[in-house]
Amino acid sequence: MSTTSFWQRHRIVAAMLRLIKVTVSLAAVGLLLGSAAAMAVYFYFAYDLPNIQSMRDYQPPLASEVYADDGTKIGEFWTECRFFVPLNDVPKHLIQAFLASEDTRFFEHYGIDIQGIIRALWEDLKAGGIVQGGSTITQQITRSILLSRERKVGRKIREAILATRLERNLNKEQILTLYLNQIFLGNRSYGVKAAARNYFHKPLAGLTIAEAAMLAGLSRAPSMDDPTQDPTRAKTRQLYVLERMRDAGFISRGEWDQAQREVLTVHVAGIDKDWNAQYLPWFVEHVRRLLVATYGDTKVNSGGLQIYTTANLAMGHAAERALQWGLERVDKRQGWRGPLERLPPDRIKPYSHQVHLEVVRWGCAGRLHLPRQPEDDRCEQGETPIEEGKIYRSVVTDLSGANVEISVGHNQGFIRPAGFQWAKPWSNLYVGYDDAAYVRDPKGRFGPGDVIEVRKGAAEGEYLLVQTPKVQGALFSMETHTGHVKAMAGGYAFEYGKNEYDRTHQALRQPGSSIKGIIYAAALDKGYRYDTSILDSPVAYRVGLRTIWSPKNYGGGFAGNTSFQDDITYSRNVPTVKIAHSVGLHYLTGFMRKLGLTSPIDKYLSMALGANGVYLNEMVNAYATYPNHGARPMQVYILRITEPGGAILEEHRLPPTPESPAVQQYQKGAAPTAMNTALWEAAQPWIAKDGLQLDPEELSVLYGGAIPDGYTITPQTAYLMVRLLEGVVERGTGTRVKVLGKPVAGKTGTTNDETDTWFIGFVPDLAAGVWVGFDTIQPIGRGEQGGRTAAPIFLEYMKEATKEWEAKKFLPPEGFPVAKIASLPGGSAIYWTGGTQPEAGAIGIAEHQIIDRAVDFFEEDLEGNSGASVPAPRPSRGGTGEGGAPSEF
Repeated sequence: MSTTSFWQRHRIVAAMLRLIKVTVSLAAVGLLLGSAAAMAVYFYFAYDLPNIQSMRDYQPPLASEVYADDGTKIGEFWTECRFFVPLNDVPKHLIQAFLASEDTRFFEHYGIDIQGIIRALWEDLKAGGIVQGGSTITQQITRSILLSRERKVGRKIREAILATRLERNLNKEQILTLYLNQIFLGNRSYGVKAAARNYFHKPLAGLTIAEAAMLAGLSRAPSMDDPTQDPTRAKTRQLYVLERMRDAGFISRGEWDQAQREVLTVHVAGIDKDWNAQYLPWFVEHVRRLLVATYGDTKVNSGGLQIYTTANLAMGHAAERALQWGLERVDKRQGWRGPLERLPPDRIKPYSHQVHLEVVRWGCAGRLHLPRQPEDDRCEQGETPIEEGKIYRSVVTDLSGANVEISVGHNQGFIRPAGFQWAKPWSNLYVGYDDAAYVRDPKGRFGPGDVIEVRKGAAEGEYLLVQTPKVQGALFSMETHTGHVKAMAGGYAFEYGKNEYDRTHQALRQPGSSIKGIIYAAALDKGYRYDTSILDSPVAYRVGLRTIWSPKNYGGGFAGNTSFQDDITYSRNVPTVKIAHSVGLHYLTGFMRKLGLTSPIDKYLSMALGANGVYLNEMVNAYATYPNHGARPMQVYILRITEPGGAILEEHRLPPTPESPAVQQYQKGAAPTAMNTALWEAAQPWIAKDGLQLDPEELSVLYGGAIPDGYTITPQTAYLMVRLLEGVVERGTGTRVKVLGKPVAGKTGTTNDETDTWFIGFVPDLAAGVWVGFDTIQPIGRGEQGGRTAAPIFLEYMKEATKEWEAKKFLPPEGFPVAKIASLPGGSAIYWTGGTQPEAGAIGIAEHQIIDRAVDFFEEDLEGNSGASVPAPRPSRGGTGEGGAPSEF
């Protein structure tokens, strides 16, 4: 070998080595860069993925559930209707249905199933379209958790990363649990428990094989395969799943054959408020507002809370029925407003069919059958299902006979004369309607094509003329000793999106004479007694420099010398104003505050007759203080709230029972000098906010140590008020309530022009209040007063709510000298040395020009001046009181 050849080979080898080194270096750099890029891609797509390392990390949005006092479920709050269920509670055939439909090799692969992908491609080729997906259950979970079905590379990368994490951190049973709770199945259903409830109105344990196959078939395309949207597609998909279950050996051929032929009944799901409307919607929506104010929307609607409340189903339904009954009676007394509309002949049949479709909605009562059954055709084309008690629109078709002939959807019916004779003209305002014509021809107010509202009558095909009241009302009820709120009805009917306004808590209305139930309690604590004499005579108070306000009794007239007891019994206005003037408006304001009234209080003399607006629930709470021996019960709606893991989020415990409410007979000057600490501290913000000017004696009367710890007023004052309010029912303005047949007490209230009517009352263990009026300020109608309008609703509710209760007397507190009741003042009067001066502050009528509009509270100052010693009455409507007028009985 020549030297030249050697060096040539050496250079070649050296070049090759350099090339290898460069190649290796480049490869190393490339690998490093690739790894870095891969890590960058991983971290870019994985940084915000859910870190599910155990089942505790799986926290999907869950529906919160609300329960009544007996454990009955009465409400749900959700944005996604999902109820978590452990795998052990899922029927075996439902699990098998999903495995057969989506991933038969679920327990064999590690998150990605190559065989499954090939099988899916083959099945799709045979079918000429997509009938199977290649995604495993693990991949479907990741897609659901990522909340995206977009076909992008980024989503696929994130899906793969999360699927890997799931398979690494969880076992197969845990992954299956996630899947069955996470998956969306259409019809507002997230997870299998919600789907069983929404589609079939069943618990999971009650599902048949056919129903399980229907649910499993929805996982691929829940919106398109939803049986309530496309029954044909849904049935096809169900049959495919049943075939897969048979081929996988999950079911026998006999079970497969039976399941194919099974007729399924499916239902259309509404939102959570639709579900709640079946039970106690007013109460449940108030609980929602309370919880949202405390915990926020997300926690309430997605936190899976278990909420145990004080609501009583029977009492709640009794409240709703009583209010509806009473409002319809009031509305009828004011007359008929005429037809809703008048249809031309060619529109009568289409209109009736539309009414039918609205009644049956999707299928009969919101259900369909798969496969379609003859009854589905009968449902759409046959008779309209009519329920007892519901109001339906109908069309007048014939007036030639004695009855009014109508069509109600697809049904033909009639209204007898007795069923429409109440329909006198509404306030005689409708053109062409007059009483004389009504007497001659009651049917004359109807015409063919008139759309009228009816309710099912007693006989076959018989209906009664009704109309949905425009007047509104509210009823609120609570236990007197525990404060547990048992029932509330915030209006005539709860309608989602239309009528959710809760008039028990949200309507600020003038209470009229029902406020006297607080005014007279305040007077007792300033020394007034049952036998205190008050002159019911004309009186006037200076309002401005030249303006005089002269209160009047309802119906005019004066009773002369009267007693304190009779003045509240017969709801006399003039003596009440004199009492208010003598005890002081600042003192009255402080008394109202400690009884729980939180609405704005303008300190005018007319406040004694109910000129300031109040909330119904607060008035009931104030009155409940009396049968509870003077301890004002705090209103309780929620007893306990637990989180999904069972931890207690909130729990109400009754406060310690106050010491025995024995009456303490203190001698003048010997009463405790210390304040009732709880009352005194609670009063400080109100004293400052209301600008109250109270002398030391008034402070002691309101908050002194003579009031036992845990009490709001003394037991003596409370029992005196119980007996006074019993007298209102026994012989005063509330006598309609006597027929309850049990000891009952209460007070009526009516405002100017009969715009608001009230009755607040109680039996020993239960208090309730009723308000009736229009949402906009306008008269209810002639003769509508608290005793006639609101009290019957209270009575109707109490009869039902207490029907199983034995009659129970109002017991006096220990040590109460019943024999001396007529001469006893309130228990806190021991601090008061000023006596009772009901005429103080009045002026002689003859000395001044009097501006008088009977019972109106507010009079404009002639000179536009102010600054008189007595504050001007509040510029608003005011309460008249009932004054013992015959119509009030």
